[in-house]
Amino acid sequence: MIDRETIIAIATPPGRGGIGIIRVSGENALEIARRFFEPFPGDPEHARMYFGLFNGSIRDMGYCVWFRSPHSYTGEDTVEFHLHGSPYILKSCVSDILNSDLGRLAKPGEFTRRAFLNGKLNLLDVEAINTIISAENYFQARVLSEISEKLGDLVDSVRKNLLKALAFLEASIEYPEEEETRLAFDRALPFVRSSIEPIKKMLEIYEKKRFVYRGVKVVIAGEPNVGKSSLLNAIAGYERAIVTEIPGTTTDTLEVEVEHGGLNFTFVDTAGIREGRGKVEKLGIERSLGAIKEADLILYVFDNRTLKNGIPGDLKVYLKKIIPVLNKIDLEDIEEFDGIRLSARTGQGIDILLKKIFSEFESKNLGENLIFSERQYRVLSETLGILSNFLTSINSNLPEVLVSILIEAIEKIENLIGEVTTDDVLDTLFGGFCLGK
Repeated sequence: MIDRETIIAIATPPGRGGIGIIRVSGENALEIARRFFEPFPGDPEHARMYFGLFNGSIRDMGYCVWFRSPHSYTGEDTVEFHLHGSPYILKSCVSDILNSDLGRLAKPGEFTRRAFLNGKLNLLDVEAINTIISAENYFQARVLSEISEKLGDLVDSVRKNLLKALAFLEASIEYPEEEETRLAFDRALPFVRSSIEPIKKMLEIYEKKRFVYRGVKVVIAGEPNVGKSSLLNAIAGYERAIVTEIPGTTTDTLEVEVEHGGLNFTFVDTAGIREGRGKVEKLGIERSLGAIKEADLILYVFDNRTLKNGIPGDLKVYLKKIIPVLNKIDLEDIEEFDGIRLSARTGQGIDILLKKIFSEFESKNLGENLIFSERQYRVLSETLGILSNFLTSINSNLPEVLVSILIEAIEKIENLIGEVTTDDVLDTLFGGFCLGK
């Protein structure tokens, strides 16, 4: 249900700037503009900027823009005041409006929530907007601007196919003759199968390319005292980790973030993997193994002393994402080492290592991915499970059962785009927005 109260918030980020925007949405928006901005016409033009004075406890020159319902972001009557970007001025102007009792302060994401409830956006649009606002790299911004509409089209196509399959099965219930039932099954099956394939493909691609949205996690692992912390410091360019000659110095994970080529990389230094000699070190090793499991890439570091031990057996399951690294080549080098040779102390080979790491991800085709949130991934995974259940149940000759399964799948798809959505989902989604959005 849509709250009809007029809402007000500062729509620009906190801090000083040349311009600050106050957004007002709701039935009192036009009255607020007339009361606080002068001169303001009796019959303003839609989307036109009027120059004048915000006349409140603070008087400030700027612009007022009027957006007539339903042609606004929220779908409601909306006014924006474009004033000087002083936090004091903006807060004072908002307080003046609130004290007029013509509206209340907006909740986080409430403008976008109203846009969704008024049919201006679907949930895919909402998630794209929020992710674009918080985009931390080039690929997030670029990919999102291109794919949200494509994902919506694909999801709509899946939904239409499932509805066609449902229509055939419901007809078989109305005409229960065995031949009619079998014919309905045969007609419904291709539509279900044509829905499964694009979902499978989307899920597989997203699993490989989650790093675009959450960043690349690169874990530095190895036995104690091989120079893992020194390597982290060399990558960071400063002493992020304490380095000593005492084995087991690192007892927890340490992180350094690096941006390269439009992607975010998080390098994680871990405790040396060995039989822990104390409770703290054992806990650190457990945390290291957890980080290794979650890593997108693992730098397994050797020195000449540990090279003969190789990669531990319990880590060989991760071989596809391990880059072997031989450290301390300034002390003793081995030319035939099958990996990256470097010296964290002198910096030799660090550039080669970074180039290798970055190329692992720069070479991936990022444009194929259509899913851009964990919620979308979860809902589509659940939908795929339901449709797989349909295929295993097709020989039951019970159309009522198959209809029930298809209805469940269609509800999942509609939940994805927001046609059927619980308040809990909306509260979680919009709670991550800023006040003015």
